[in-house]
Amino acid sequence: MSKRFGRDYEVEITIGGFTHFIKPPIRVQFDCIKSLGQAINKMTIKIFNLVPEKRDALVKDAEDRNYIPFIFKAGYEGSLEVLFKGSAHTAKSERAGVDYITTIESIDGGFDFLNSFTSKTVKGKDTAVTEILSDMKNTGTGKITKQNKLIRPKVIVGNSVKMIEDQLNDGESYMIDEEKLYIIKDTEYIGAYIPIVNASTGLTNAPTRQERKVTFTTLINPSLKVAGLCELESTTARHLNGIYKIETIQYKGDNYGNDWNQAVIGYLNEGFTKL
Repeated sequence: MSKRFGRDYEVEITIGGFTHFIKPPIRVQFDCIKSLGQAINKMTIKIFNLVPEKRDALVKDAEDRNYIPFIFKAGYEGSLEVLFKGSAHTAKSERAGVDYITTIESIDGGFDFLNSFTSKTVKGKDTAVTEILSDMKNTGTGKITKQNKLIRPKVIVGNSVKMIEDQLNDGESYMIDEEKLYIIKDTEYIGAYIPIVNASTGLTNAPTRQERKVTFTTLINPSLKVAGLCELESTTARHLNGIYKIETIQYKGDNYGNDWNQAVIGYLNEGFTKL
């Protein structure tokens, strides 16, 4: 991918049955982290100088239990892909000097994390996950690794997301990505496409390694996915070149500023299998 100019984005948020679309030339700043592990993916976006009617519509406090779908797409020159999908947790507008700034905090799976509850008796871990998901009305099924069978029925009672965590075996992690649940073994990855990361596709620094984890920074590239693979090709840190399973991506962007990048953390591929 040789083109990394023409930054583009689109915000889609639905409140009160009406969908608001926000696009350039409106300025946005955003910070988003997505990770494979026992954490909820989050995004904070600041939108500058919306018209008063739209600012008044985009309001939500943490005690409001309405489900408000939120989608953020990013890319280049009209070619956009979903970077984050979840629900708005809070939304408010404030004045900063001459600017009116609308800040939206969104959580992927956050509505179900805060509001869902499960109380059931199940016969196996595979059915446990299915039964728990039936109580998470806004969360679909992604890739679920094969679950062990239970010797006897089990009672599960509590917050649905906490119950998902309780079902995990050693060597398994979960995430909710684009409002779908994934449970993945440490030795597994998802996705068939392995993007190449090098200077021509957006690599902006020399990769570093610490505690078996490699970190590198690229311009925003939606083809890099958490729990997926990528092939690193660095000319300055050749000893770190190889195929990695992505554990975490943190995005930072400003369509009128310097930021439009992502920090990626991954593990070297050591015989991973596709889920």
